Formats: sequence, structure tokens, C-alpha cells
Amino acid sequence: MIAARASYACLLYLIVSIAATWPLGRGLARNVAWDLGDPILNIWILSWDVEQIRRLLTGDLSRLWTFFDATIFHPAPLALAYSDHLVPQALQVLPVMLLTGDPILAYNLLFLSTFVLSGLGMYLLVRELTGNAPAALVAGLLFAFAPYRLAQSSHVQILSAQWMPFVFYGLVRYFRSGGLRRRALAGASLALVAQGLSSGYHLLYFTPFAIAFGLSELVRSRLWRSARVWVALGSAGLCVTALVLPFLLPYAALRAQGLGTRSMAESSRFSADVYSYATAFPDQRIWGGILQAMPKPEGELFPGLVPLALAGLGIVAGSRSPDSESRRRRPPLKPRWFTVLLTTAAIGYAFAAILTIGLRRVNVDLGLFSLRMSNINQLLLRAAVLFGLLLLVSPAARARLGVFMRDRGFLLIGLGAAAWLSLGPSPQSLGRPIEIAAPYRLLYEYVPGYEGLRVPARFAMVMVFMLSVLGGYGAAVLARTRMGRRALVAAAGLFLVEATHVPFLVNGMAPLRDLHTPEARLYRPARAPAVYHAVARQPDAASVVELPLGQFDYDLRAMYYSTVHWKPLVNGYSGVFPPQYSRLRTALADIPRHPELSLEALRASGATHVVLHEGAYLGADGPAIAAVLRGAGAVELFRDRTDVLFRLPR
Repeated sequence: MIAARASYACLLYLIVSIAATWPLGRGLARNVAWDLGDPILNIWILSWDVEQIRRLLTGDLSRLWTFFDATIFHPAPLALAYSDHLVPQALQVLPVMLLTGDPILAYNLLFLSTFVLSGLGMYLLVRELTGNAPAALVAGLLFAFAPYRLAQSSHVQILSAQWMPFVFYGLVRYFRSGGLRRRALAGASLALVAQGLSSGYHLLYFTPFAIAFGLSELVRSRLWRSARVWVALGSAGLCVTALVLPFLLPYAALRAQGLGTRSMAESSRFSADVYSYATAFPDQRIWGGILQAMPKPEGELFPGLVPLALAGLGIVAGSRSPDSESRRRRPPLKPRWFTVLLTTAAIGYAFAAILTIGLRRVNVDLGLFSLRMSNINQLLLRAAVLFGLLLLVSPAARARLGVFMRDRGFLLIGLGAAAWLSLGPSPQSLGRPIEIAAPYRLLYEYVPGYEGLRVPARFAMVMVFMLSVLGGYGAAVLARTRMGRRALVAAAGLFLVEATHVPFLVNGMAPLRDLHTPEARLYRPARAPAVYHAVARQPDAASVVELPLGQFDYDLRAMYYSTVHWKPLVNGYSGVFPPQYSRLRTALADIPRHPELSLEALRASGATHVVLHEGAYLGADGPAIAAVLRGAGAVELFRDRTDVLFRLPR
């Protein structure tokens, strides 16, 4: 029965995924989800991974130690480590790639699967936590179609957050069985490995929350004295480390070369602003044109009205049913003057801190005196001290807090921590600094790996995850009555309206200024332009440079079509660029006017062949470049209209 309900939920999420991304489903084998920028990079990465896995399966074990030596940015080593390696995603699409040889179809199916699996994982988790299937179904919608996912549609590595709920689901089942369900712990461990290897951001941003949740469940279940449980947890931790560590070594090698480190200023630029959470992605149907409090790169983080309302209800009234009766047996919080005073003061200081976060400074003239607030750290500290005193003097407050912490406390703390960390190393409100502690700065300075991530705002995915679980608790409250269930159905429909955008963008492109804009589509390798099949017929030792070089749209297409021949390619595009690439781009920017400089750069690049796209250039520059190459002794091997393959002289 449980498996059947889960399969029905999975089917629902699939139907909604196809509808929410329409017309992508009408052209899965020819259109690319969202745009032709980063998705092309990710299609190429998946193709590279699948090719290496295919070679390994056929017995070529040398691919193990050359796995990260991808063919782009020739002759730079470890080019795959310039971005996320996407190995878990490649394993997902491996059967599709081997059967069809179509990386576009494989990518689009992977793209859709991130929605379906995110919904399914959240459904299983919330059903386990609340025992309520309708609430779990709605929680799955909240996570699978969160507005933040729409804003990240070009980054499949960020969308691949589907393993987060599976991690928590396995941990909940393990600890709440008294440590008897070892398969649940194994499943949580494998899900954590898959999540960490799917994205470097999720590895460093989500893993600490997963560990903290495991420890909180250990305390909640009162198993901290069990040697058997500690042995199981230690073994799981060692297995996770052993599986993840080999994939981190190439990135560490790049750091040792001085590549891939992000400056504090760059991290601050791509951090969330306080008002990012009141800024909607422009393509959101209801809020995109209304909530634009602080537009900035990666800063459209408004989570939607329905998730906020359901999560608020879950925080206030979402206790699990097994604890409800025990909570009713707790002594009421008596309105003694001291506890009332402490409660009022603690709430007042907390509210003042929130107000100051939003306004930066609060100056109120009360006549006899002026109230000025700017130091948020002091306000939060005073609120915490007063709240601690309240717990010290009031057994009823401790009892109520215990009930809350057992089911929703970690989620609320995690929600706040993720939002706080998303503010980055220099928290700002409306673009101006605020006086509040910056825990992300400590991570950046003292924890290896964080200095290589440039977008702290992507902590928002962890925030969305916590918010969706809390929303599941709120949905469970509504699902207790017939009227509430009707309201829940209406809320789910409203959420899909506010969180999605149909028609969904496919093959998105912006026009170019200095070159002709390439066609807004890709072709599967079997139907690739003929020049790439001509390159495939060249000797194995051949290496290729494509002109124009340095313009992202053309470099991305050069990478994608290199899957036809897999020859080393001088061109490249990724999250990091080797130092010589900017110099090469400059040297080849105007070949007809600086032929000697350009020819010397071509010789130094190590390329043996040139693919020239004459039609990409404006005016007569394309034929002029061909004339320069011929004048230098290059031999024309193949021509297909304006695509020309040259062999460079030795």
C-alpha cells in the first residue's frame, strides 16, 4: 500500500513536471531546457563522463587516472575539475546515452528527473514525519517546484538537490527504529554521497546540515549511549568519506596550482542580500513583476507565499500527532509576572533585531529620549540571554520547547542558519553593510573548499528544503479536517501558479554584437555539422582549435560538437579558465589585422588543426582569416559551405 501511494505520487510529480516545463516535453531530443549557455557545458560534461565510463566498462582501466583530464582547454590538465564533474548524474543517464547516443535527450530527461525525484524524496520524508500522505504530497510539490529552482534552471547541478530528502528520510527511519534499520542508514549514506558528488555547492553547503540532523536524531532517540549505534555511524561516515574523497583530489590539485580560488569580493558579490528574500525571479507568474526589492546576480530568492504560509502554520501548530497528547498533559505556562516579563523582553529584542536587519538602523524619537538600534549582534545576544533565563526559571517553557524541538526545532534552526549563511562573508541590506556576525566568513577563511565557491546565495536550496518540510507540517494541520483538505488543494494549485512559468524557455539565447549569432539549437552528434565528422577522420594525435575563440556561444558549441571526435580541443568554457586562455583569446581576437601575433599564438597553443567558421564573422573577416592561414602554409582539408578544416604546418 505504501509503495503504491509512493508510485502514485511519483506519477503526479512527473505529470506536473512535464506540464510546468512545457513545451520541453514536445521536443526532448531536439530542444535544450532553458538556455544554450551553462546547459551546453553540462551536456558536454555528461557526455565526457559517459564516454569514460563506457571505456572503463570495456576494460580500459587507464581511464581511472585520466578521468579528469578532459579534452577542453588543451593542453591544460584536470580540465574536468574546472567545474562540477556530474558523475552521479552521468550514471543516471548512462543507459539513455548508451542506447540512443543522444546527449540532448539524456540531458532533458535528467533535467525532468530532478523535479520528480525531489518531489518523491520529500513525499517519503514528510509522510514518515507526519504520517499524513496528502500533506506529504503537497510538501513534495513545494520542494520539487520551488521558485528558486526556476531561477536555477540553467544549472542542473544545483537542481540536483533531490537526494537531500532521501538523506533525512533514511536517518529518520534508522534512528526511530532504535538503530535496527541498518538498510535505512546505508540508504542515507548513499544518498549523501550522491548529493555531495552531484554538486560541490551541495557537498559543502548541505553536508554539515545532514550531520547535524543525524546528531539531533541521535539525541532525540536517546541512542547516544549505544556502542552499536556509534559503530554503525562511524562505519557509515568512513564509507561516505572513502567514496567522496577520490573525487575531491583533482580539485585540491587545482587549488595547489592557484586555480579555482574565489576572492572575498567575488563571494560578496554573489551573496544574498537581506532583501533578496523579498525579490522574485522575473519569470515568476504572480510575483515576478511585483517583488523586485533588490535585484542582483543569484539574488532572486523569494520562496513564494504558499510555502511561507504553510511553514508558518507548521511552526505554530504542526506538532506530530504522537506528541500532541503528551503536550496536552504538560503543565500550562502560568502567567507569572517574571516569566511574562522575560517572554515579552525576549520577543521584543528578537523583533528589534529583525527590524534592524531590514532597515540597517532604527532611529525613533520618543520625545524624552531617542531609540537607536544598529548593532544586530547585541540585540540577538540579549534576546538569547533572556530566552535562556526564561527556560531556566520556567519548567512549562522547557516542556513546550522540548515538544517543539523534537519534531520541528531542527528544521526551524536549519532554515534560519541557511538563510543567514546565504548572506555571505559581508551581510548587506539593500546593498549596504549591516552590523551582524558573518559565519560564512569563518567558513571561507578556515574550512577548505569554501574559498572555491563563489555563490553563497546557493545556501537558498538548503533553506528551501527546510521550508518545504515545515510546509509539510503545516499541510498536515490543514489535512485534519475536510475544509482544511479543500484549502490544501487550493493552496497547492496556487503554489504551482506562483512558482512556475509556462511556456517554459527552451534554447534561450541573446544576440551577439561582434559576431553573427549562431543558430539557436543543437544537433545530436549523428547529425552534427559535417566538419566535425571530418575532424573525427584525422589522426588520433590531432588537436583542434576552433575560430572564433573566446566567445562563449561559439566555445560552448565547439565543446559540444567535440563529442563527435573527442580530439583535444584548445577552446573551452567552464567555471574556471586556465591562465593562458585569456592571452590566447586576446591574440586571436583580430587575426586579419595582427596576423603575426595570431599565428604565433596558434603555434604556441599546440593545435595541429583549425576549424574555421567563416560565417561567424562579420563582413569579410572570415575569408580574410582563411587567407592568413593559407599564407602561413595551412592546408585546407575539408570545406562545408562556410565551415573549413585546416591542417596547420608543423
